[in-house]
Amino acid sequence: MVPRRLTSYQWWLAMAEAADTHWHEILVVEDEADVREAISNLLYYRAFTVKSAPDGRQAIAQLQDGYRPCLILLDLSMPGMDGTAFRQEQQATAECADIPVVIVSGHDDGEDIATTLGARAFLRKPVRITTLLDALDRHCPHYER
Repeated sequence: MVPRRLTSYQWWLAMAEAADTHWHEILVVEDEADVREAISNLLYYRAFTVKSAPDGRQAIAQLQDGYRPCLILLDLSMPGMDGTAFRQEQQATAECADIPVVIVSGHDDGEDIATTLGARAFLRKPVRITTLLDALDRHCPHYER
């Protein structure tokens, strides 16, 4: 007997039944559209719910609208509101100050800046997929691959 192939809707229903009640949500704050899309797609196919923003100002607007991701992946160098300004405003807002941040940047002083900003980790661009997933293992509450 050949196993029946599930439709995408049936597959998502099966995933929802198998998962606990916590959907892991990630906010990707990255100005380079290709990088933002690549990270978002990778996480989506790993069963994360992903939202993204091309700069800190749009990310802050999402948080002000009540969005509460499990983790924020944050670039440092962006036009408009950069990663440092975003993180400072996030930390100054009581409702979202405790959302963990992982800095993903090619910035030369990225590791020092991440430490200064109280980020959970620093990942240097270009980041390896396994390194990114390991960071999610460590810093996204309740996530296991």
